[in-house]
Amino acid sequence: MDWEQLRLPPEQPDAWTYVLRDFIREAIRRGTLKPGERLPPVRDLAQRLGVHFSTVARAYRLLAQEGWVHQRRGRGTFVARPQDQAWREEALQNLARRFVQQARWLGFTPEEIRAAFEAALSQAIPAGKTAGQHPSPKEDGP
Repeated sequence: MDWEQLRLPPEQPDAWTYVLRDFIREAIRRGTLKPGERLPPVRDLAQRLGVHFSTVARAYRLLAQEGWVHQRRGRGTFVARPQDQAWREEALQNLARRFVQQARWLGFTPEEIRAAFEAALSQAIPAGKTAGQHPSPKEDGP
């Protein structure tokens, strides 16, 4: 992986986590980073990029929450293998949990959350289609 291609906007250090996350996502989509491949350790990549280690750690954590990578304590961060069903189910549960937590924090009732989720699901997956017919996870901004 050619990390030197990554360009972090010096005028926007708050966005570096998201820029790094998007860079890694794109490398996974293009196949530059392969399933099962280990990403550089957080501190090594931070040093190489000249950023604080927490920037890299946050980007890796976001990628894990979105299902692009999985983290193993003491072993590292690895590009996700789509066929790993147990891991996929855990990633889905994490996404659902984050959605509900954020909605509750914003003051929505369980009924409002359920209705919003059903509406989003109906829009994202039209009747008669299956999840396998859809692209990789959608990008979301900072």
